[in-house]
Amino acid sequence: MRTRIAALAAAVLLAGGVLATASPASAAPAPPQGSWDHTWTTSDAAHGGTVYVEEHGDTVSLCDTAADGYAPRAEVFSEGTDGLYHARYIITASGGFASCTGYSASNGGVYDLPEGVEILVEIWLGPDAGHDGTSHYFLNDH
Repeated sequence: MRTRIAALAAAVLLAGGVLATASPASAAPAPPQGSWDHTWTTSDAAHGGTVYVEEHGDTVSLCDTAADGYAPRAEVFSEGTDGLYHARYIITASGGFASCTGYSASNGGVYDLPEGVEILVEIWLGPDAGHDGTSHYFLNDH
């Protein structure tokens, strides 16, 4: 019985040691603080970029969620009275893995998104919009 307990204790210690020495690149970064109405990722296998949206306050935060060498980017558009989507701004998480960049209505100007209209958020990796991009829509009603 003591042998089994000793073996179990050794296995637990070994597993704990392996977990404690895991490299930072193997763990996903925690999302920015806040409650998020929408969370979307790039479509690549590693989901290298994640965008977080909180409608109240028009907060858009973008994080680099994979150590893949690409900086994620997102572009935010708002639907105009003409029915077309008009570019508001581009956001880039350029600080490397686990870095985040964000804007909100408190930044003023283009960051203060209009209420009661559709918002389009496109997210992709790298400098060109064609690399693992996804498009997402929401009604900005908060």
